[in-house]
Amino acid sequence: MSKSILITSVGSKLALIKAVIRAKDSFDSTLKIVGADSNPNALARSVVDIFWQMPKLENLSFEILLKYVKKYKILYIIPTRDADLPFFARYKKRLEQIGVAVFVASEEAVRFCYDKLHFYETDKDKWAIKTSPDINQIQDSSLVVKERFGAGAKSMACGVSKSEAIAHAKKLKESIFQPFIKGREYSIDCYVDSSMACRGVVVRSRDVVIDGESKVTTIAHDDLLAQKASWFVTFHKIQGHSVLQVIKNEKGSFLIECNARFGGASTLSEYAGLKSFLWFLKEANKEPFSVSITKKIIKQIRKDEDVYIES
Repeated sequence: MSKSILITSVGSKLALIKAVIRAKDSFDSTLKIVGADSNPNALARSVVDIFWQMPKLENLSFEILLKYVKKYKILYIIPTRDADLPFFARYKKRLEQIGVAVFVASEEAVRFCYDKLHFYETDKDKWAIKTSPDINQIQDSSLVVKERFGAGAKSMACGVSKSEAIAHAKKLKESIFQPFIKGREYSIDCYVDSSMACRGVVVRSRDVVIDGESKVTTIAHDDLLAQKASWFVTFHKIQGHSVLQVIKNEKGSFLIECNARFGGASTLSEYAGLKSFLWFLKEANKEPFSVSITKKIIKQIRKDEDVYIES
């Protein structure tokens, strides 16, 4: 049996899977793609070589994972969901000891990004926007309320009053509050190599956002934002791919959060030359890689498309 790449929580992430396929075809076309998801009806199961109905995280042990890794000769693991990151960061070193490379930052870096309150408390003297579990600590009249842990874009309320924020917070598991800042939104994709050097940065504007994801995004050659992002991910040792969410206005730039994974619209950055999946494969095999990121301005429009499978 051929050796494999495991992609977790594949869901409907067809574009991400295609990016991994492009990377593995450039590196080793014999590698198989194993897609994992707890949902047996995950749309992406139709585009992977092997589908694993993985147990939900609360039921997934290292022993279960190891059994599957051995069965399908998995050499590489790519977690794609925020909730997956702490689990795979915890076992990253143990997996590396048996020859399995995991595309995830360290436990410390993952915790820093995953816990938005810890993120602010660690970085408040540098770039992060004020964040508190106590609404009375935020003096602004227009507020943002979101989940403290992981990606909470779909359950987030933006630009609401204090009373509206309090009401919305009751619907969340563990809420945090931030001031609502008007300005242009940016996502910044970064790649930090195994020596903790930032090798590539792509800044892109979030032109149309639906359910927290950019449906239209455009490369913005903003050197200052790129430099700040490069410094940030290097300083905090966020190895691998990460995405910073920033708002910029006439008063400056404000860091909202950092996700320590490949984002939904990060495929634009991959198209522009930030070949994170390919670089991960090369680094796992101690191979050098070169970086060439376009100077062009490129717009990406993400849309649903039909897939036809004949039998």
